[in-house]
Amino acid sequence: MPSLRAVLSQLEPCQDGFAIDAPEGWTQGRTLYGGMTTALCQAALHRALAPPAPLRSVQIAFAAPAAGRLVFRPNIVRQGRSSLVAAVDCEGETGPVARATFVFAAARESLVHHDAAAAPAVAAPTDCPAFLPDEAPRPEFTRHFEVRLAAGARPGTGAAEAEFTAWVRFREDEGEDAVTALLALGDCLPPAAIVQFPTPAPLSSMTWSVDLHPPIPSGGWRLLRSSSEQAADGYSLQGMELWSQDGRRLAVGRQCVAYFI
Repeated sequence: MPSLRAVLSQLEPCQDGFAIDAPEGWTQGRTLYGGMTTALCQAALHRALAPPAPLRSVQIAFAAPAAGRLVFRPNIVRQGRSSLVAAVDCEGETGPVARATFVFAAARESLVHHDAAAAPAVAAPTDCPAFLPDEAPRPEFTRHFEVRLAAGARPGTGAAEAEFTAWVRFREDEGEDAVTALLALGDCLPPAAIVQFPTPAPLSSMTWSVDLHPPIPSGGWRLLRSSSEQAADGYSLQGMELWSQDGRRLAVGRQCVAYFI
């Protein structure tokens, strides 16, 4: 299975964007998992535009399975004095797959500074058990990540609270761009509602938004917390937070997830 670096190197220019065959080993069922689709959108955008400021926010809607030949078409929505808003459309062989919006903005002097999102107090990664036993069934893409359960419940345990916190990191080379790697890593856990599934069942992210706090360091462990805040009618609304190993919050996210149970 190719590493993230190897996958990103396969993006090639085409007539109006960048194209790639959906990489083997990064799938969840019949589609690339959402983190890889988002990372490919980000990588294509960087090759086309070379944004002049740090990435601050991403919103993506997943319209159809990402499979087969994929084309990513970046474009500028608006360029301001200190910010850039850009979009990427991903199309597959049968039509639209995803649409992502990226907001880049330069830092500036400010009188207001605070951070109320302290990392939860948990054991070190080496002292936490594996998120799933080695023999447990899992999506193919999860083989690229090492995941250790730091707090909360495992999938299918029926716990009262549908949430978990885990240490996560790549098992192999994550590539040169820390932000692209973070987008791939930030979606490596299953949706938190899976804690309350009585039996295995399909689920799929419909949307994902991520707000980042640069600079984003490269490599190492990250602490990722996922919590389903509301679930009904086949949809879960969940929040996500991600910290560096030294406790600085790097990103906060929201997802709307469809489940079929």
